[in-house]
Parts: sequence; structure tokens; C-alpha cells
Amino acid sequence: MLPMRCLGLLRTLSLNLLFLFLAFSSQAATVLLKGEAKVSADEVLLKDIAKIEAPSLALNVLSQVPVKESPPLCKSYLITKREIVDRIVKYLQENGISFSEIEVKGPQVVKVNRPCYLIDGESFKRKVIEFFKENYPEIVVLSVPSISFRLPFKNYDSEISLVSLGRNYARVVYKIVHNGSVYRKFWISVRIDRKVKVVVAKISIPRGTLIEESMVKISQVPSSKARGALPDLNEVIGKVSRRDILPGDVIKERDLSPLFLVKRGQPVKVIYVDGPIHIELLGVSLENGAVGNIIRVKNLSTGKVLRCKVLKDGSVLFVSD
Repeated sequence: MLPMRCLGLLRTLSLNLLFLFLAFSSQAATVLLKGEAKVSADEVLLKDIAKIEAPSLALNVLSQVPVKESPPLCKSYLITKREIVDRIVKYLQENGISFSEIEVKGPQVVKVNRPCYLIDGESFKRKVIEFFKENYPEIVVLSVPSISFRLPFKNYDSEISLVSLGRNYARVVYKIVHNGSVYRKFWISVRIDRKVKVVVAKISIPRGTLIEESMVKISQVPSSKARGALPDLNEVIGKVSRRDILPGDVIKERDLSPLFLVKRGQPVKVIYVDGPIHIELLGVSLENGAVGNIIRVKNLSTGKVLRCKVLKDGSVLFVSD
């Protein structure tokens, strides 16, 4: 036998169900079908495809009558008035609910659409690139997978966070947030490069120009563009450009040649110093020489070849035979 408490609950429940049945059995309702309806949930309810006229209690019940599963995103289907009536009758019978009259009006067929909003791959890429620019300015994004997806809603927020960072790849998680909840996640591998500091041209530098400090600057560029580049201004200033260099060009070692104060085949003053002895004589350079270079110079008076160091004024200092 059931305990007295359980029997009391059953009697109360039976009385409530009887009251509900009697309440609806004396009421009438009108269901006016729409010709076309848009849905966003996974299930189509009667309220989604019809305007319901009924007293408040009956309206609440009829509004929640499940009609059919929603079509897939971006798809639609047709449902007939006969199918809708059958769904209503079945639902009421299964739940023991009776109305004095339910009149279903409107078109013979209702078209149910489930709209979607396409997020294209380019929009997706821009957000990932912007994330790295704002949070990791030393990183250059080389490529992002092109991912497009459909959403059942137009307005959403996106959240991107870094999962791991390697030498050539970074892994991020991209979250779609709707009404404060994460709707979907994507894990993405992004190909990256890192920036390095190198010398670049500030202005156009024609071929054969002696490079001055005002013409160049230090800038950050991807390491893939910095092979052979010079990281120090002192390695560039005072040298001569071997090609036309445009503003923003990375200056590499092969783009420069030393400023030769002494040129091959030209006469040059040779200085000999040994304690108090200071001798100057005339020679001919056998090779080009910039400041500090050791070059060979031929003594015109004796024909002897001397090893000399190039000085700032264009003369050379005797080092040894």
C-alpha cells in the first residue's frame, strides 16, 4: 500500500489534471497559419508558424505544440495544413487535453525557412591577423587556413586566444560567442614568422651614392626578408650603393661596396715613419683600398712592391715590404 503522503499527492495531481481538462474542454481556439515562417531553434513549434487566438491558459498550451524538426541551416521545407492539424490532435490526445473547438485557418501549405549567416574565409582571416597585430606585434602572420561556416544568428562575438607558439607555427582557438555562451570553437594552426631589426632605406639611394646617416634607419622586418641584411647602421654608413635602392628596401651586404679612397692604377702618396724619421714618396696603387685596408703599392723610384695601410686622407702608410 502507498503511504498516506503519496496518496495525498496523487489525489492532488488527479484533481489538477481534471481541472486542466475541464478548463480546456469548454474553450475554443483559432489557429491562423502563416504562408511562410522563419525559425532558428532545432524544433518548430505551433507559435512559430501560426497566430493563435485563445484564452491565455489555452494559448500557452497551443503555442508549445511541437510541429516538426526544423530544417537544416540555410534550408527550408513545406508542411501542409493537414499535417499541422494531425500534429495538434496527436499532441492534445497524448497529453489528455480537450478543447470544445479548434479552428485551423490559413494557407494549405506553410513554407518553413531556417536562415543562416555565412562567415566567409576572408573575414575569418582578418580577425586572426588583427589578433596577432594587437597582441604579438613581433609576429608576422604568413598564412591562415580559409575557414567558412554558417551560423543561425547574425550577431555574435568572437574570442581568439593563443594556445601554443612555435618557431614557424602558432596554434590559436577561435570561439563564436552568442548571448554570453560559446556556440562553437575552432582550433587553427597559423604559419608565422618573426620580425628582426635591420637597416632599411629612408629615401631613394641611386647607384654609386655614398650612404649617409640621414638616408637609412633601423626597422623591423620578417626574418624571411632579412637574409643577408645588415643589422647595424655603422655597417652601411660610409659605403657606396651598388644598385638603386628604394625607400623601405632592406639593405644587404651585396648591395654595398666600400668607398675606395685609393683606386687601382692611380698614383698615391706613400708615407714611411720610423721613430723620428718621416719620409714621403710617390707610388702607384696595385689594387683598390678603403680606409684601413692593407693594399699593395709599387714604389715608382725603385719598382719595389710595398704593403701599405690606407689612411683617411687618401694616402697610404708603409707597413712592410
